[in-house]
Amino acid sequence: MRIILILNTFFEIAIGCLMFFFPTLLLKDSNLAISLLRVIGSGALALGTLSFLMLGLSKPKELKPGLITLCSFHSLVAISQVINLSNNIISIVVFLVHSLFAVLFISLLWNHHKSEQK
Repeated sequence: MRIILILNTFFEIAIGCLMFFFPTLLLKDSNLAISLLRVIGSGALALGTLSFLMLGLSKPKELKPGLITLCSFHSLVAISQVINLSNNIISIVVFLVHSLFAVLFISLLWNHHKSEQK
């Protein structure tokens, strides 16, 4: 689990910094889009912080809220990309990365749920 949290931490902080500090590298056409990228970058930085803080936890009850949050986030981003498919604006890389993290965090949550039952 630590490796997944470390990967998620680096991924979210890197993407968050890119979107927050350098949004014009991704979009150049509108002030609103740049503003939204900074907001999304803030969220990514917050989720990276959550992943980092979770590295110090070990008990299933302590980890559960963070795992639920990360499952929700990555699942919803992947779903949003599927919805974007109808508008031909899907980002395959975004879809694949978030789908992979969603599956990993869902499996971690499931394993922790099973260990709580014992």
